[in-house]
Amino acid sequence: MMKRHKIRIKVEIVECEKEVGSVGELEQLGDGEFELVISPEQACSIDDCEAELLRANYPAVRDALEKHLSRVSQKK
Repeated sequence: MMKRHKIRIKVEIVECEKEVGSVGELEQLGDGEFELVISPEQACSIDDCEAELLRANYPAVRDALEKHLSRVSQKK
């Protein structure tokens, strides 16, 4: 019998000192962790923040699903 699984999501929005040239570039930091730098103007707009959060979310979800399904198939 297969055990239950939990899904854990953590979202942080914090100020940073990254260069302006890195704005908009999605970067994978580690296992299931992605980072996206947004402009000060985007940080003040709920619509822009939401759009960028959703844009960063897709690769994180796909990465998590790929790893999960790989582990599940190895168990079978």
